[in-house]
Amino acid sequence: MAISRYFIMLFVCFGLTACNHSLDFEMYRNAENPIILGKGTLSTDSVQWNNMFVSSTKELYFTKMGKSASIIHKLELEDGEFKNFQKLDFPVGEPHSDVFVNKEGDLMLFSSLMLENEKDTISDWNIWKSIRLNGKWQTPTPFFDKNIEGNQFYPWLTASGNLYFAFTPHGSQNSDLYISEFIDGKYQLPKALSSVINSPKLEGDPYVAPDESFLIFAGFERKQSLGKSDLYISLNSNGNWSVPIWMGKQVNSDGYDGSPFVTEDGKYLIFTSSRGSSDENTFFNHYIMKFSKENYKLID
Repeated sequence: MAISRYFIMLFVCFGLTACNHSLDFEMYRNAENPIILGKGTLSTDSVQWNNMFVSSTKELYFTKMGKSASIIHKLELEDGEFKNFQKLDFPVGEPHSDVFVNKEGDLMLFSSLMLENEKDTISDWNIWKSIRLNGKWQTPTPFFDKNIEGNQFYPWLTASGNLYFAFTPHGSQNSDLYISEFIDGKYQLPKALSSVINSPKLEGDPYVAPDESFLIFAGFERKQSLGKSDLYISLNSNGNWSVPIWMGKQVNSDGYDGSPFVTEDGKYLIFTSSRGSSDENTFFNHYIMKFSKENYKLID
């Protein structure tokens, strides 16, 4: 970007912070098709997933498989490049995954196999939270006050405080999307989203817009698909979710496509895909492309 254009953009912005947010991924403004994001730094042909970019702190969080357990990592975006690769120092040896961070960068949710208390005898995935004080993430604590039996994955908070996540009951191989509504300062008993969203097959990796106007998720073995899992979008009208819309050949591939995330300015879709790999050597990379929810409309 030319220096003159850069300063013009600064002047037309209403605030420096908002403008910086819009410039985070400006180099991809013409990306009609997915482009590998952070090749060699973020994307390394490995087993990794999850996308959470925090504009205020310029940090991208994701999950990567270690030698014996999944580990949450982060990279910092500086001058359009990802740097300072770090592992989060939560209890070593326990699997941690599916990280969410609020836009202020001081609250984290994630899924983990850690035992919730000394009396916990069932090893299952639960949602945990951590706050950041003086730049350091604190010891995680369970998100829910009461134990919820079953496996909880991919937590996602909205501006209203509502929590969306994927849920798999004990003994089941099926995953559905659930919501725990935040009412009068308390989280309600989680309930499944309607059958419009959930199917007899797997649904996972929910991204929900801050205003809950749309939902993007990974669906498996649906009628309209290209690969092992595809991305679908559902629009919210007065609290009712629309029939999920397949996000098309521009997004999906013949591999696993998941971990959707839309940047804070609403302009870019980041997701994880196994495209280019094989069943014998499956690996994932992170991809980015232009996004507008207006491109997805229901066909009458």
